Amino acid sequence: MISFIKGILIEKNPTFVIIDVNGVGFGINIPLSSFDKIGNIGEEVKLLTHLNVKEDSLTLYGFYTLEEKMLFEMLIEVSGIGPRTAIGILSGISVSEFRSLILNKNHARLTAIPGIGKKTAERLVLELYDKISKNSFKSASDISTQTTNQELRVEAIQALCSLGFSRPIAEKSVNVTLMSESTGITLEELIKKALKTASGN
Repeated sequence: MISFIKGILIEKNPTFVIIDVNGVGFGINIPLSSFDKIGNIGEEVKLLTHLNVKEDSLTLYGFYTLEEKMLFEMLIEVSGIGPRTAIGILSGISVSEFRSLILNKNHARLTAIPGIGKKTAERLVLELYDKISKNSFKSASDISTQTTNQELRVEAIQALCSLGFSRPIAEKSVNVTLMSESTGITLEELIKKALKTASGN
């Protein structure tokens, strides 16, 4: 599991970047929302990542903020929504606006997002309404806070795995816990709450 990539930005395009990490170039797909925030070529950058695994390929998706990554991972759990569509959604609308559309069940505005038809908009509202209503998507104030949360996430997942939970259940439980908590949660608190969530699966 690759949780983040930190290195020198050597190529920058609106939907794709390459980051040099000790001589190894990582190609990462990104939404436009992250493109606007990352630095310039030659500068050190850090992106939170999601690794999409298929039988014939491994694809990295990168995000500047934790809320973008969380929404991406929620979107790809929706039936019929793949990583490319999820990236397209993040490129066409902010996390806060998307949350508002789901909570207000604004199907018409959702269909205005490229790649989202009427049936897909209805499915998004149906499958995400409860999840998003419980999640404030509070942004970390800066990338250092996001990094702290990401480090906690990695350690908590490892802890749950060591307790016998499968990695998918551990990741889901920790993600759900982080999304429902404000900043400042300790590793011990995170593990305890994620453990309760995992035990309920």
